[in-house]
Amino acid sequence: MLKSFLVKDYALIQNIVVNFERGLNIITGETGAGKSILIDAMGLLLGERASTEIVRKGSDKAVVEGIFSIDKNKKIEKYLRENNLDLHPELILRREISLKGTNRCFINDTPVTLAAIKEIGDYLVDLHGQHDHQSLLRSETHIEMLDEFGEIDKIIVRFKEKYRSFNAVLEELNDIQKKEKELKEKREFYYFQLKEINEISPAENEDEELDSRLKILGNSEKLLELTEQMYSVMYDDENSVYDKVVEVKNALMELSGIDPAFEEKLNEIESIVELIKDSADYARSYRDKIEIDPDEIENMRVRLHSINLLKKKYGGSLKNVLEYKTKIESEVELADNFESKLQDLHGKLNN
Repeated sequence: MLKSFLVKDYALIQNIVVNFERGLNIITGETGAGKSILIDAMGLLLGERASTEIVRKGSDKAVVEGIFSIDKNKKIEKYLRENNLDLHPELILRREISLKGTNRCFINDTPVTLAAIKEIGDYLVDLHGQHDHQSLLRSETHIEMLDEFGEIDKIIVRFKEKYRSFNAVLEELNDIQKKEKELKEKREFYYFQLKEINEISPAENEDEELDSRLKILGNSEKLLELTEQMYSVMYDDENSVYDKVVEVKNALMELSGIDPAFEEKLNEIESIVELIKDSADYARSYRDKIEIDPDEIENMRVRLHSINLLKKKYGGSLKNVLEYKTKIESEVELADNFESKLQDLHGKLNN
C-alpha cells in the first residue's frame, strides 16, 4: 500500500507530499491542475524512462520518493532478502534525475540499479493507462494473485516438490526405456569386460604402490651392499668412524679437565658420537629387513603388467578403470533386472 508520495522539482512541481489512507483515495482537479504530472512522476518512480527535461527550471535535480507499507507482502520480502536489501515494515523507493544526466535509484536508502527499481515496482503499483505497470492486464500474473489471495503457499510448495519428484522419475523412466535395446545388445559385451576387470580386481592406487615397491625390491642387492658398507664403515670395522670419533671425545675429556674452554667442543663431539651410533643402527636395521625373493618380484611385475593392460583398454588410468567398472556394473544390474526396475518406477509414478 502506498502511504505517501513526494515529488520535488519535477516539471512544474516545486515540492509536494501526498499522503494516502487505507481504502479508496481520489485526487481530483480541473484540467491542467497537475494530476497527470503526478501520474508521470509515479511512473518515473517505478522505473519509466526519464530525461533531463523533467527537471524543474532553476533546479539541479528532480526527486520522486514513495513510502510503501509492505507488511505481509511475501514477494517483496523475498526480493529484498535475495538481493541483500534491508527489510523494514515500510519500503522507501527514491529516484533522482539531475541536469547532468545522472540517474540515481535507491531502495531503503541503498543504491540500486534502474532495473531493480522497475522489478520491485511491478510488485507495488498498477498504473492503469501506463501499460508497463498493469499487472492486472497481464495474464501471467493472474495465477500468482489468485494463489496469494487463497493463502495456499504451503500447498504450492508441496505441489512443486511432488511435481519435481514426478518429473525426475518420469525422466529416469524414459531414459531407461530408450536404453532397453542398447542394453540388450551390449549386455554380453559388458559381462566380458566386467569379467576381465574382476579377474585382476585392482585396488585403488595399486599400480603406483606396485611400481614403488618394485623399484625397492629390484634394487635390493644394491641396497644390501650399501647398507652393509655404511654400517661397517661407521661402526663395525676396525678403526671405524665411531671408534675414531670416540678417540677424539676421550682426548677432549682430558683437555676439558685441564682447561674448561674445551667443554663446549666436548659437548659437540658427544652429540656427533650419538648421531653416528644412531645412523649405524638404522643402516643395520634396514639391512636386516632386506629379503631378496625373485619369485615375489616376478609376481609383482606380472600383476603390474596386467593392471597396465587394463589401464590401456579402459581409460588410461587406474582411476578411470575403476570408474568404468562401476558404470558397467550398474548397466549389467539394470539389464538383469530391467522389468523389475520398470515396475518400480511405474509404482513411484502412481504414488
